Amino acid sequence: VVSTQSTGTQLQTLPALPHHWMKNFFYVEVCQEMYYANDALSFIQALEDMGLTNNPYLLAKRAEVHYALREYDIARDTCKELLARDPDRLDIVDMYSNILYVKDDKAALNYLAHHTVEVDKYRPETCRVVGNFYAIYGNHDKAITYFQRALRLDPDFLSAWTLMGHEYVELKNYNMAIECYRNAIDVNPRD
Repeated sequence: VVSTQSTGTQLQTLPALPHHWMKNFFYVEVCQEMYYANDALSFIQALEDMGLTNNPYLLAKRAEVHYALREYDIARDTCKELLARDPDRLDIVDMYSNILYVKDDKAALNYLAHHTVEVDKYRPETCRVVGNFYAIYGNHDKAITYFQRALRLDPDFLSAWTLMGHEYVELKNYNMAIECYRNAIDVNPRD
């Protein structure tokens, strides 16, 4: 059993799991999956205190956790820092584009959409960013087209199903919206 300092959450571990700093990476993933965001931040901080400061993986995890906590300004700044270090990194751009959408930052979302297309226009993350770009400008049909492209590339892309459902709601096509939301639940019933 492991106890974290932030909330005192108890995580059950396998008895044979060795005491090693690498298991903190595992705990970060478990905490995220179990929606223990503050505990995940504690494990990330513990890894950074061990000398892994500025680790791109941990920066991405930190951004995801702040996003889950709805601390969008911190998550946005972390994503921006990570993309400044590694401009070709696309694994966080879908989350980053959602933050920019929520913050109504059209200029930054415009830049991100063009940048991701230049990096790799055939990634589902890129299609989702472009879908968000069209959605923020109210071009719902075009947004749906890009979310569908993302789903052709990755049928289990949860956020594309959800966002496509939102676009159908904007178009008042509630049957299609419900179908998209059902597909999203099929992909991950916990989210």
